[in-house]
Amino acid sequence: MSARLRIVGVNDVYALHALPRLATLIAEARTVDPADVLLVTVSGDFLAPSLLSSLDGGRGMAEVFDALGTSHVTLGNHEDDLSFHDLTARLAGLRATIVVSNAVHLTLRHVPDAVVEVKGYRVGLIGLVEDEPSLFQKPPFGGASLLDPIPSAVQASARLREAGCHAIVALTHQRLTTDRDLAARRVVDLICGGHEHEGYLERDGGTPMAKAAENAASALVADLVLHHDRPAQVSVRLVPTGDYAQEPAMRALVDRILAPVMELEKRVLFRIPEGEMLSSVGSRLHETSLATKVCSGLRDAFGADAAIFNGGGLRGPAPHVREFSYADLRDELPFENEVVVAHLPGAVLRDAVRYARERLRASGGFLHLDDRARVSAAHELEVLAGAPLDPERSYAVALVRDLLLGMDRVEPLLTYVAAHPEIVPPPASGQEGKVALLRAWCGTG
Repeated sequence: MSARLRIVGVNDVYALHALPRLATLIAEARTVDPADVLLVTVSGDFLAPSLLSSLDGGRGMAEVFDALGTSHVTLGNHEDDLSFHDLTARLAGLRATIVVSNAVHLTLRHVPDAVVEVKGYRVGLIGLVEDEPSLFQKPPFGGASLLDPIPSAVQASARLREAGCHAIVALTHQRLTTDRDLAARRVVDLICGGHEHEGYLERDGGTPMAKAAENAASALVADLVLHHDRPAQVSVRLVPTGDYAQEPAMRALVDRILAPVMELEKRVLFRIPEGEMLSSVGSRLHETSLATKVCSGLRDAFGADAAIFNGGGLRGPAPHVREFSYADLRDELPFENEVVVAHLPGAVLRDAVRYARERLRASGGFLHLDDRARVSAAHELEVLAGAPLDPERSYAVALVRDLLLGMDRVEPLLTYVAAHPEIVPPPASGQEGKVALLRAWCGTG
């Protein structure tokens, strides 16, 4: 006799607008052609960063995910954006099981693996967090050590198989390349991933792997049919939540939770001309209008020759028309990043832009530039500061300071910094990015 486990999963949720629709999707998954057991999972980045979590330390996000009936989560690197005190409190109160399998000395509430019973079958769950140090501004999660996720997955899966698990599901918050490596090992039956934001569904890498689009714009829906005499049969799809009506109780809850930030959303920073729009959607993949405006604003705020900004720092869920508010700014730039001015040769900038757009495309490291720069379709930086690029010239460039220290691993920048450490401005010598943009766009400060 077989049994069926269904999983509805999301990841990288920084805004609440789609969650009333997700609630309806979950209700349908629970009642229409129901499985024997339903799990609701989140693969990291669900407590921070957001405008809301910057005000309440993640309380509202935790309350919403509890109300959704979330059963299992793993941590994402941005959970560490909360203070350790707030993160400890949020996880202590969360009803879901927190699974982290590749951490040492992690004092937060968690388990290294979990087992779910499905009509006499045992299904194991493991949780993996990318161990790349540049993803964290400090030792992660209060000083834990993150181990290489691949060996950790192999060991945890072997342990669960020995304990009688018929199938194993990995909740992962790691790079696409790491998930593909895990899929090729065939040590788990399904990968429910996070960290990328665009949405991926791959079935030909050995193990099915799905990552939902950010902010619950889609959810993965997977069915595992369990047998005693053969491996689990796994089917998985990405389902757009926009196809569902809003669940009224969740809509009311979201409205109540967002009430304290509503006043902040009223201030308009600038008007958008009729027929135009600003958008950061796809900023990890290609140039976007809002990324260009942000870079131009930072250039002007600091009086620099140019500005660069990493696509991973832009998180808006939808295009903007008619006007751009303070809340839009906070949603688009949820991180408290210090922007500084560094003096970099044109050749270094050229190599950094090419590397970021070729090697880091679809990651947070995709580099954008201001409106006085031009990059060719072949990713060659041709114009900077309104003139043809001079490889020998030293340009004053506004950028997030952490890009010089390893964030997103833009190797040409790091190579230059290693040879010229004096070009890195000291901490607290710059200005938080949103403050600088307010100064540029509104004449404040």
